[in-house]
Amino acid sequence: MNSQIVDEKSFVISYRFFEETHETEIAMKIGGENILAFMRTGNLLTTRWNLDELAFWIREFLDHMAQDPYPVDVEGEYAAIKDINAREFDSDDDEEFDAYYDKLDEWNLRHRWHYASNGAILADLYFQLVDGCVEISWNNQETDDGVAFQCELGGARVSREQFEKEMTSFLNAYAAQWFKC
Repeated sequence: MNSQIVDEKSFVISYRFFEETHETEIAMKIGGENILAFMRTGNLLTTRWNLDELAFWIREFLDHMAQDPYPVDVEGEYAAIKDINAREFDSDDDEEFDAYYDKLDEWNLRHRWHYASNGAILADLYFQLVDGCVEISWNNQETDDGVAFQCELGGARVSREQFEKEMTSFLNAYAAQWFKC
């Protein structure tokens, strides 16, 4: 899937809860395609795991979403491509090298949900607010043995309102299911 701006009906989060395991199955569809789908042992699957850490990461992203451009000037239509290209940097100056990669790592902690996977087989997604839209991009070219994501590299933009609506709906249902008082 190439980068595109999708209409509000083309971005959907669907999920299912499994009481006996505290697992949630989640799909994120953009233009009808589940960007979390992967092949494993001959089966087409989507993420299913205890997603507590991921839910907290999404809440944090929603609460602090602001214009925060990719931290270095590199080529790329969206964050996932920029991140690939940014990793080609090298320097003999240790301080310059460390400062560069620290800047990338700090940005990725705020915009890349993979750090909150907690062991789940999870597509490597980046989220970034760009001109009133949320850019969602992915780089799933390097995966564990036996896992092949259907969407290897791409991106799309969703209106901020639709993104917030879908994510908040998911988070509210997740909280009602798993964080009962």
